[in-house]
Amino acid sequence: VPTLPDPTVTVTEKPVPNLVRLQKNEIYTAGKLAAAGCKEPSIKPTTQSAILEYYQAMLPCLDKAWAPLVKKAKYEFRSPKVVLATKKAPASSCTGDIGTTYYCPADETIAIDWQDDLDRYKERPLDARMWMMSTMAHEYGHHIQELTEMLTAAWSEEGWEKNPGKKLEWSRRTELQASCFGAAFLGANKATFGITGNRLRLWEFQTKHSGDEYDPKKVRDHGSRASQWFWEGPAFKSGNPASCNTFTASAKRVS
Repeated sequence: VPTLPDPTVTVTEKPVPNLVRLQKNEIYTAGKLAAAGCKEPSIKPTTQSAILEYYQAMLPCLDKAWAPLVKKAKYEFRSPKVVLATKKAPASSCTGDIGTTYYCPADETIAIDWQDDLDRYKERPLDARMWMMSTMAHEYGHHIQELTEMLTAAWSEEGWEKNPGKKLEWSRRTELQASCFGAAFLGANKATFGITGNRLRLWEFQTKHSGDEYDPKKVRDHGSRASQWFWEGPAFKSGNPASCNTFTASAKRVS
């Protein structure tokens, strides 16, 4: 009689429910972002290639600031790619709205709308630099959501939601958290990034005047100007992702 091999025992982890992943994620208790000690890129965003270089130059700083917290939260850290957004988006497996910078979770890529930045810089150079800093910090916030498995959980809830209004609320919770994560990074690095005085006032003005009210399409998917400031203002001061749990907030706070 042949000896049969021992049966293979497969141990599978019980899946974490979406709401637990979103509301009780370990990133909220990982602590404050440490100052990365790096400065805002000195590159002048006057050409397509220079704009890409500017964003890519910010990447190591964001990695350095966020990596310890992602690892402390018991997730694997990976750095995203940064590419230029094009109509065909050849460097990314996602496509976004033309004229919009976006994050692609499928290949962990930040796709930059360079034309908007170029136009802004020609008109108001300092305003453009502050906008670019915030944009990169926000999109990197989506990357943190991806690494901590919150983006998948949020999009799953949004996808299964049948009520159009509730579906948009899920989108706003996700977007406001990414902005909040971005503000926490900028606040933790305000000294070396020079976000003081007039630059700080510019950042505050931009934040308080960013929101769905300014969307020509009037789609309520990113949050109102009041909600933007409600989350970003405190996060800038705390430098802590604990300030960014949009998934336990009331509907009023993510309007």
